[in-house]
Amino acid sequence: MKDIDKQLIDWAIDTIKSEYKEDVALLIGQKGGCKIPTDPQNVAFDFFVPATNRGYQLCRTFIIEDMGYDLYPISWERLEGIADLNERITFAFMNGVVLYARTKEEEKRFLDLQQTVRRRLADRSYCEKKALEKLEAVMEIYKTMAFAKELGQVRKAAGGIMMYLSYAIATVNGTYINGRFGKDQYVYEVMEMLERPDDYAKNCQEVIGGTTVEEVLKATHHLVETVREFLLGKIKKETEARNYNYEDLASWYYEARYSFRRLAYYTQQEDAFSSYELGCYLQIEFDELENEFGLEHMDLLGTYDVHNLKEYGKKAEQIEQYVLTVLKDQGIAVKIYPDLAHFLEDQNKKERE
Repeated sequence: MKDIDKQLIDWAIDTIKSEYKEDVALLIGQKGGCKIPTDPQNVAFDFFVPATNRGYQLCRTFIIEDMGYDLYPISWERLEGIADLNERITFAFMNGVVLYARTKEEEKRFLDLQQTVRRRLADRSYCEKKALEKLEAVMEIYKTMAFAKELGQVRKAAGGIMMYLSYAIATVNGTYINGRFGKDQYVYEVMEMLERPDDYAKNCQEVIGGTTVEEVLKATHHLVETVREFLLGKIKKETEARNYNYEDLASWYYEARYSFRRLAYYTQQEDAFSSYELGCYLQIEFDELENEFGLEHMDLLGTYDVHNLKEYGKKAEQIEQYVLTVLKDQGIAVKIYPDLAHFLEDQNKKERE
């Protein structure tokens, strides 16, 4: 196709200046966006930032020869979300160049947001948090996928899962997926990263090579399992050396004590449903504590036995004692009063101080 990118940029800028001067803040372009290798790889317009509601009217979609064009809006609010690594189109933002700016201040605001992305990607803790959010999105897709009956629907879900997993891996590497195809497609891009599962490309190949619902489901489950183990193992290893605020763990324990107490009661009463429900609640809390404070794995529900609830109750007691031991080892004096009189005496003492 002909090289018309420069003419289209000129057209877009002229249109903004003549019809939307007060309504469009920025026009952003990027090099090679949405093109194939045989197209001219020039900078082309990509999106614009509206300054008013009327600015959204600049939106255009059209075809010239065989090339589709989409001049679409992204609000400042959405750009801020992208800068916080909440979306997968980080590449469109970071590869963006300012083609037109209504004011110098608005151009600076855009460039400052690009710097925010760089700071976010350099923040290991922040990247780990965002990677886990993407992993959560994968688990939600997989739950729906597991009940799908049509091969096309299963493949669609598997594609979404591969994409989210790739973005999660990129995020823990402090980078982003560039959204290209061919030899730079995201599976190959991940394989060039320093930290990633060794068999990632092989496992993805098994997913796209599946010819039945069962084959795609099985391959996707294996892919999710390996990437999940990689991410959780890596993040846990990185958090081991961190400084934790164990006062927060003590605060959690004060609130959780009533759950431990109720579980002890209902296991003694051999109330299977209540014991199971309380165990589920506590297990969710334990899993969070492992990530938040670098604690060892606390598997309560794995010991649940409907025919032996007392042993299950003993496991809960062991976990409770483990948490108390961690607090003691960290020099945290847990406030446990033998009776109301001692509590009131302590409160009066604090008031006098």
